[in-house]
Amino acid sequence: MSLVNRLIIAFLIVILTLSCAYAEPVKRKVLVLYNGAEDRTAVGNSFIEGFAAPLNYLGFLYEVRDVAQRPLPSDKVMEEYRAVFTSFSEDSMDNPNEYLNWLIWQQKKGKKVIIAGTLGAFSDFDDVLAEPLLIKKVFSNLGFSYQGNATNADYRLKYDYIDPQNMNFERKLPLFPEKYIQIVPKAEDVTSWVNVELKGKSSTTAAAVGLGPRGGFALNGYMRWQDPVDFKKQWYLNPFEFLRVNLDLKGMPALTPTTLNGKRVAFAHIDGDGFVGYTEVDQNKVCGEIVMERIFERYDFPNSASVIAGEINPDVKGSLDNVELAKTLFEMENVETSSHSYTHPYAWNAKTRESKEYAEDFVVGQYEVSGYEFDAHYEIVGSCDYISENLAPVEKPCRVLFWSGMCEPTEEQVGIAENAGILNMNGGDTVFDARRNSYFGVSPLYRALGKYNQIYTGQANENILTNLWSGPYFGFRNIVDTMKRTGSPRRIMPIDIYYHFYSGEKFSSLKALEDVYEWVLTQDTARVYASAYIKMVNGCLAARVEKISSERFVFSNYADCLSVRLDGMDKVPNLKECKNVLGYDIQPEGVFVHLRPGTQRAEIVLTSDNKVNDRFPYLKNGSGWVSDFERTAKGVRFDFECFSKGKFEVAGLIPNRKYKFLRKDGSPQELITDGEGVLSVQDVVSGPMEIDLI
Repeated sequence: MSLVNRLIIAFLIVILTLSCAYAEPVKRKVLVLYNGAEDRTAVGNSFIEGFAAPLNYLGFLYEVRDVAQRPLPSDKVMEEYRAVFTSFSEDSMDNPNEYLNWLIWQQKKGKKVIIAGTLGAFSDFDDVLAEPLLIKKVFSNLGFSYQGNATNADYRLKYDYIDPQNMNFERKLPLFPEKYIQIVPKAEDVTSWVNVELKGKSSTTAAAVGLGPRGGFALNGYMRWQDPVDFKKQWYLNPFEFLRVNLDLKGMPALTPTTLNGKRVAFAHIDGDGFVGYTEVDQNKVCGEIVMERIFERYDFPNSASVIAGEINPDVKGSLDNVELAKTLFEMENVETSSHSYTHPYAWNAKTRESKEYAEDFVVGQYEVSGYEFDAHYEIVGSCDYISENLAPVEKPCRVLFWSGMCEPTEEQVGIAENAGILNMNGGDTVFDARRNSYFGVSPLYRALGKYNQIYTGQANENILTNLWSGPYFGFRNIVDTMKRTGSPRRIMPIDIYYHFYSGEKFSSLKALEDVYEWVLTQDTARVYASAYIKMVNGCLAARVEKISSERFVFSNYADCLSVRLDGMDKVPNLKECKNVLGYDIQPEGVFVHLRPGTQRAEIVLTSDNKVNDRFPYLKNGSGWVSDFERTAKGVRFDFECFSKGKFEVAGLIPNRKYKFLRKDGSPQELITDGEGVLSVQDVVSGPMEIDLI
């Protein structure tokens, strides 16, 4: 090799190295700490109850750890986390000095720290006080001066300032402040949403909710309200903005699995309970037949329907009639083959099954043979195999499992499903309606389980809205309120019509189900099967993000999560410079950017020039997947895949001009773009599409 060639190669290596150096990996995980000594659990703490869903909405992920388990995470473990979020409710813990030193070290290493409630490390359980200098140092690193002087004597306190934009989010703060600690902002880049002072004493103003680029805090009494009778909660502060500021996420794009090409994802999934159960609607039929006739045949909508294998299999507790009925179910064109386990375990966790509280419940399941001992592989893989081999058409094998009972599988059990290629979902039970009027009722997208994740549902099922099937049986109609509130003003959840086959038992429950389907069908959505949504969430969880600059981001390993949301509408993608980006749609919530499917790396380049993509055709939105998108001399061509009939819009065309639209299922059409150069196409089936200027 000549000297010149060696120099060229060396130069290219230097350029590539410098380019990579400027690509800063975005750490998307937050380590959440709770204290098991407070009788808190990994799912029962203030973060999971309230902050987890807003964090997911912002495109970030969480993992939960008990601070009572020592040693605390090493530097190597902490490399993947952006922040530490503490969710303690009491002031004491074991060895608080060790914890505070660890927390200060994390701050020194650049980790943001968010304290929700109390620092939790003022003393140990023998009332030996923690080192005051360590406490001061934690707050000093956040940009605040901790001076103590705490009091809960509300009659001595008054508000000095309440941020009108970010406080009183769902409920107004109480008339009198509940708590005072003299924590004073000292850095120029920090702020306070609530200031409290001691009555009649000058220079006592202190922050009760403090925020900054290195993290922040919110004292108990200023985060949320809780009803003393039924324990319902509402936010005082805006949790979305609280996290955005304290995690320093301004301008950070968010992967969002609730959306496909600008449209809200919508699907239905049905647990197998009651499939062959009695129905008063027609005493000559069973619930499964009623649901198939009145719902699946009637409504043009994708349904991922499951059966309990043990209820169908004649060798367990089924019958040949049950087998034929299940075959009929899975032969339906708008039904995705799914399993609801083999025996329908009520409790998947052995500790729960063996506890006194559940000893008289379904210790194993409802449909087990005599002498059966719980076998997770049999419940998960065995049920899917039975359904695939005996009930489903060859082209529709069972690859989806909906957890049964309490829907609390272990890490090992989710691993069994994933390692067998079985997608799994259930749990979460989101309700956000007039009665439970708070984002506190919205679950996160998933439950973190070590190496694996349990995907949660979009909304709660009819069992919850009918008070555990005790009435009113029309209660599921109210899930429409939850669907509306989790879609706007923030698209925090997909639409998920989640119910059991026993909804076909009562006239009123069936009518409620019909009402829900009819409302959903009026919505402008991307209709998919549950398996597609599960894959979208999995893609969001596995994705990696790199920040090259404030206007250039690289996404990789996103798989089926093909939507990125830009909060605010001041910037749009410069499509001429983007890579593997199909287009975008400006909506009231922000800008939804569409990634090209079948790719593993995309680059989004932003610009403030809203006219940059004029005369440069792109996908504005679509109710299905768009692949092989290609710009031509006169327009575009691509493949469109949707459920039943769909629609899409192409922007960047010449305004007010005629275009010829060619599609697989019909003769050519002449369509006219609007004044913005957008062409709208309705009622198309999957296949190749072509748009050419006439």
